[in-house]
Amino acid sequence: MKRIFLPAILIFAMLAPACQSQKPITVNHVRSADVKPGSQGIFYVLPRTVVTVDVTVVRTQQVPGPYAEFAARFLGLQNVIHQPSTNFEISEIKINSYAEPDPAQFYFVELPNASEKQPLFISLSESGLIQSINRPFNNDEFLKGISETREYGYFGSDGTFNYFIDTNLQERVDTILERVRVDTLTVERQTLRRSMVEKSPEVRAKEVADFILKIRDKRFDIINGFAEIPYSKEALEYMYTEMGQLEEDYLQLFRGLKSTSQIHYRFTYRPDPDLSTTSQALFQFSEREGVLPAGRRDGTPITISTERNETTRQLGTFLSRNADPQSPANGFFYRIPEHANIIIRTGNIVRANARMLINQFGVITTLPATDTEVEFYPNTGSIRSIGRLIDNEEN
Repeated sequence: MKRIFLPAILIFAMLAPACQSQKPITVNHVRSADVKPGSQGIFYVLPRTVVTVDVTVVRTQQVPGPYAEFAARFLGLQNVIHQPSTNFEISEIKINSYAEPDPAQFYFVELPNASEKQPLFISLSESGLIQSINRPFNNDEFLKGISETREYGYFGSDGTFNYFIDTNLQERVDTILERVRVDTLTVERQTLRRSMVEKSPEVRAKEVADFILKIRDKRFDIINGFAEIPYSKEALEYMYTEMGQLEEDYLQLFRGLKSTSQIHYRFTYRPDPDLSTTSQALFQFSEREGVLPAGRRDGTPITISTERNETTRQLGTFLSRNADPQSPANGFFYRIPEHANIIIRTGNIVRANARMLINQFGVITTLPATDTEVEFYPNTGSIRSIGRLIDNEEN
């Protein structure tokens, strides 16, 4: 598993200890406000939620043994693999999330000039997400581990069957008859001709079957104490186990091989407030081909949808009703996220669901344009703690 470390970038604007009068910090939304020429400041961004869907697919492969057609005749085996096949099945779906910068929520903080002697301390993540104002921030909780897509357990091809008792050649003896005429007599002469030919599959299967039966006899001798040498208990157990494994390996030449492997996929989905009730296809799934790109005609679509709980609707109405267009707020912008249910479906069947905070479903508001000490949740952009800075004259 890899870990992605996002070290915090600390941006300082320490211009003086404290002063008698301080100008409020001006913060403007990059898309909705113009900044006067020559302004100096920094940019920060609020996060949006990205949903990750980790899918584990189990792939089962069956490869027939080279002697499958002789399994019933020589060993009495019935349940053997006769045709190669590959089957896929979704075994697990996990839903998680992480935060990334929202390109629609960049803000410009206009720094006070040096003559104003106003202190300011802002902590940002490496990607520009705001973390704290006028106080240190612990960056450890912002670190997220992301697992890699991996595949294991695949056993290969038909070349796996490599157990043979003897050479693939056998001796063949042919009798050649010759008739020789001597005077009035005809004499028949027999000549034996020896040659090496390749064994037929039936002959090789018979040799393997005979060897399996010999292994069974040897194992029977061990458990019945017929061994000629008084071996120790540990030696007998070792020989019995090893011969059992050897027998199983040779039986695969008749039964065939069955292998199960796991393939891991990760899909990402960015919830859209305008499409919160619309299902979107993540991928197509086929039992014969596995995971396929979304939009393919073959396979069953696996969809994702969100169900909002609308907890911030009343708050959004309140903020819109009480906003003063003649006196725009100049404090720092922050977000109040909203919970939603993330649902993964195959047709009408729910395969997985999770309840989590979705930043872009919430509302954005501002802090008062005063000297405050604020700590944010970096994954949501909401306030964790807030306090007012104390001027030296107040002490």
